[in-house]
Amino acid sequence: MVKEGTIWAGSDLNEFQVIHVVETDGHVWVHYREHPKKYKHVTECKEYSCYMESFVNRFSPVVNQ
Repeated sequence: MVKEGTIWAGSDLNEFQVIHVVETDGHVWVHYREHPKKYKHVTECKEYSCYMESFVNRFSPVVNQ
């Protein structure tokens, strides 16, 4: 469901790109970073991580990019 390289969006329409999905100590972690839209000038992308369950509850996949 959550794959590396895919783009997801939150309810505020900010987009994030999945960079790693890894299982550690029985938990699946999703590591992701900000994915700036074309019209934004960004010099730094923040990175985040959370459990898979939390990620899919907070974000939806972006289709037809």
